[in-house]
Amino acid sequence: MNSRLLRLRKGLTRFLLVWLIRLLQLTAHIVPYRLGVWAGGMLGSIAYHALPRERSRAVAHLAKAYADKDRSWIIGTAKRCFIHLGKSLFEVLMMTPERARRVTVFSGEEEIQKALDEGRGVVVVTGHIGNWELMGQAATAKNYPMSVIAAPLEPQQVSDFIVSVRARSGVRTILRGRPGAAKEIIRVFKENRILGILIDQDTDVEGAFVDFMGSPAWTPTAAASMALKFGAPVLFAFTRREGTCRHRVTVERLSLITTGNVDQDIVMNTAAFTKKIEQSIRACPEQWVWMHRRWRRQHQ
Repeated sequence: MNSRLLRLRKGLTRFLLVWLIRLLQLTAHIVPYRLGVWAGGMLGSIAYHALPRERSRAVAHLAKAYADKDRSWIIGTAKRCFIHLGKSLFEVLMMTPERARRVTVFSGEEEIQKALDEGRGVVVVTGHIGNWELMGQAATAKNYPMSVIAAPLEPQQVSDFIVSVRARSGVRTILRGRPGAAKEIIRVFKENRILGILIDQDTDVEGAFVDFMGSPAWTPTAAASMALKFGAPVLFAFTRREGTCRHRVTVERLSLITTGNVDQDIVMNTAAFTKKIEQSIRACPEQWVWMHRRWRRQHQ
């Protein structure tokens, strides 16, 4: 009986999620941009109160990472995190190439072209900081060839929707584990494209335990592995919200550690990439996904 109820609840949740996405997509096409961003913030505020499990997880993770902060700062940052994510959702739904050029400013953009000029493809390491989906749209709006690696989501309709939103702006999505994914990754480097990889979540992929916010965290090693395998330059990039509707994309060239021990180099570079992500999160802690179970796996 419990199993049947669980399946029924999961099916109902998926059904509601699909229709919520469709409703938000419709709404995003008929409201002015600033109003939409405000509405997204309101939705995030509602989600903070309506999702106790995610709220509690965000608070617990903030307390773990910021042991020196008091309770009011932790609670306030958690709430601002939800509001930020709500705004980000609406921004992505309402984004067009022209708008992406208007609401984003790049720092270090010259590093992108320098890396592309080497002709070996480019690995961009990033995390779920700021409006990370907007970063890809902002890059393609400036005519940079952009691909991203992502995990398929459930239900299928949600995954298809996100892929279509990216495709609308010119971002190609390589779904991890799907047929042809490995060939598509090789094509990225042959065609001298940019490959964006987010490495700040505990997912069931090849990885290693490296330090994150003072504790070991299972971290995907694909970015370091591919950069070493293909000899591609590595950039670190992240987006930060500045004001109500403005975003800054910061780009920095990273030097790869190469000792000759490939396995060791993969872990050492992954640790170095993760340290850059941590520094960026600490600069704007309310703009990261604190409800994610970052320390889900325990280091043995």
